[in-house]
Amino acid sequence: MPTLEPAPLLVELGPGVVSAGYRVDDHARIIAELGSVTAFAGLSESAVPKRRAEFLAGRYAAREALAALGLDGTPGRDELGCPLWPTGVAGSISHGAGRALSVAGHSRDVHGLGIDVEQLMSPAVKDELLARICDDDERSVLARVNASEPALVTFAFSAKESLYKCLYPLVGRFMDFSAASVVDASATSTPSGFVGELCLELAVDWSASFPRGRRFRSPFVASDRHVETGVVLRP
Repeated sequence: MPTLEPAPLLVELGPGVVSAGYRVDDHARIIAELGSVTAFAGLSESAVPKRRAEFLAGRYAAREALAALGLDGTPGRDELGCPLWPTGVAGSISHGAGRALSVAGHSRDVHGLGIDVEQLMSPAVKDELLARICDDDERSVLARVNASEPALVTFAFSAKESLYKCLYPLVGRFMDFSAASVVDASATSTPSGFVGELCLELAVDWSASFPRGRRFRSPFVASDRHVETGVVLRP
């Protein structure tokens, strides 16, 4: 039985959503422990140990999330590398900042799920990168939260990733960062960082079911080095 150190999902996503998470720090140990438990299917043989460990831990977390729903197995991968969840299940996997996280829920409870975990951008990050993720209006909205601008843009980057993961299985195409905008932001300071929520608005039509102007909540939890976000689409 693998002995990975748990790293529970910090962000609250509400009823019907189960989660599993693990720390990803000792890459060699994770590969040794999970290599015979979770398949590398779809992962390049040239992948570096860090990538292999993250991939395995993420798939193992997904297996544990499915087990919490009473289901056996691990999600497959489509031709683009996106997880393929069992029929009747929505789910998401993310890894970063030394963590591998997964969530899942029955489709009767959730139509879509997306989570993301990111290490906070460095204060030295170039403004050109920040501008590619958020325009000036979004950055003004984010400034309502008392954190550094690189941290705030990381929150937005992560929330948009969660939104895209949530909606991709339903719209069948990838969207760029300008396809959704941050239109509201709020947060409460905690001893270790922030707990808050961003509101994202679709800036273009994603599909007939997801037109321009539709809004989504993205709760987040941030420490001094990372942020976790999520988006849940309810029936």
